[in-house]
Amino acid sequence: MRTGKAGRLDSVSLGGIAVFGALAVVLTTLSHALGLNFPLIPYLQFDFGEVAILLAFFIFGPVPSLVAAFIEFLTLMVLGQNAPIGPVLKLVSIMASLGGIWLGTALVSRSRSPSFAKAAALGTFLGVVSRVVFLTISNYYLIVFFGGQYALNGLVPYLAGAFKLVGLNLTSVNGLELILVFTAVFNVLQLVFVAGVTSFLVGLPQVQATRAAGRSLWVVSYLRSRE
Repeated sequence: MRTGKAGRLDSVSLGGIAVFGALAVVLTTLSHALGLNFPLIPYLQFDFGEVAILLAFFIFGPVPSLVAAFIEFLTLMVLGQNAPIGPVLKLVSIMASLGGIWLGTALVSRSRSPSFAKAAALGTFLGVVSRVVFLTISNYYLIVFFGGQYALNGLVPYLAGAFKLVGLNLTSVNGLELILVFTAVFNVLQLVFVAGVTSFLVGLPQVQATRAAGRSLWVVSYLRSRE
């Protein structure tokens, strides 16, 4: 019988949810304070807070990581910038990423030789695909159906200068396509960076050997249960 299938909500997991949910808020706030903007589209910011959410996934499981993500979402809805659009899009991006990572981990667990490295690699790839698809659709509807032509007419002159720096002429004709393409580029860079940092931390022998409250990391137990 598989152990830790989706991350148990016992006292240890609840403590992990509280810790990593709070850490996500702190790291996100720090990222905003540092002004880690994507140069071509300045309203997009690189966010360290997602490292905490992915750590919660690998250490405690999918359910605790989702709960931690919702804690961060609710906090940002109250205290964050650009609410409600910013926090909602951030929640969509995290959930899409976690869905891909979860699927990748599950697929690797059913392979002949499951390992954390394989799960991290496939999970990151599927997470990137899922994130780009969901965020492209979300941004398209946000610009076209909610903002309308007014939103696009405002974004084009706002972003045109940054795009010229890389030799691209942003106009009302190609504006929507280029904004969506480079928003996708940003999302790829964000998740690859976050997943890389998280995988490095979780992959450390000292971390994988940790047994919090007498049990292994969720991802370690999950993959070993298929061996």
